Amino acid sequence: MVRKILEIGSGVAVGYATQVLTSVGWEVTKVIPSGYDFLTEMQSRWGGGTGGASLFLDKNKRIVDSDEFDILSHALDFDVVIGDFSKQNIDQFALPTNVFSSLDVGCSLISLTSFGLDQLLSNQPHADLILQAASSLLYLTGEHHQAPQQLPPYTAQMSGGLAASSAAIAAVRAYRLDKQVRRIDLSIVEALAIHSFTQSASYVHRGEIARREPEIKEGLRIVPTLDGYVYCAPGATASMRMDGIADLINEPRLKNEKFQTAVGRKNNYEEFINLFVPPFKERTAREWFLRAEELHLTFSLIRTIDELFFCEQLDERDVWTEIKTSTGDNVRIPGRPFFAEPAF
Repeated sequence: MVRKILEIGSGVAVGYATQVLTSVGWEVTKVIPSGYDFLTEMQSRWGGGTGGASLFLDKNKRIVDSDEFDILSHALDFDVVIGDFSKQNIDQFALPTNVFSSLDVGCSLISLTSFGLDQLLSNQPHADLILQAASSLLYLTGEHHQAPQQLPPYTAQMSGGLAASSAAIAAVRAYRLDKQVRRIDLSIVEALAIHSFTQSASYVHRGEIARREPEIKEGLRIVPTLDGYVYCAPGATASMRMDGIADLINEPRLKNEKFQTAVGRKNNYEEFINLFVPPFKERTAREWFLRAEELHLTFSLIRTIDELFFCEQLDERDVWTEIKTSTGDNVRIPGRPFFAEPAF
């Protein structure tokens, strides 16, 4: 059975949630605020200034203007209604303040906001960087002596959207069993807590406050090459040996026993770095990758965004699709995040 979704709003989180569900055949009707401009709303660090972001989020959706679509009278026609039900957002659609608790829907009503509907903060706009900071994501990357590192644009909102799409599927399946309509108040910051599970568990059980990577490490995973960077991981940093790397870069001194343990590498870190890093700058990343493959070492190329668009693996799996914008530009965007075929 084809499920029908009503999307209320114009943000990335809600838009990505329903975009994922179009990939499994659900039909989405998106209501946008009157006067919403697809080409200018989401150009900040995403979309290339040609409307690519909106095209990515809204492909395969039916788009209707709030002035021409009565949400209150049509919501019951949909299995799932999903949107940002914070006061700031519902005001754009002239909806009553109690709409989340009173709206009649088919199976489920899902609110996806920054901090949840029962918090004063939910009624204020929040940039993705604020959500990353509030959820501790900024604190999990980089080295501890550096400032917290920003993750890619819209990481927080897209993660929240993925959680909402999962909630929608679960709610529809539950409705098939008990015919109970569910109202789900989903907070993006709370959905992001899963990324800090191991760090928060250390605090709960042992009182340890997790830190980002120390300046002196148990080993290296990313090193600069002649033309870029390569990911080199001969094993878990706590237990890796240097024999394979020593053969790869022709540096027999790395086979010394003091470099074969995490403690030994940390105690001799400056010497370890001086032996480990310089040889990698003599060849390109691809050359090191191919040489490591011959020695059965775990290496990976670190691609730039431009290189990603020419990745043979992604091309082979038909990940990319091209669509035309209203201005006539061709935009290359990712297709479905997974492949699904009917079972026979």
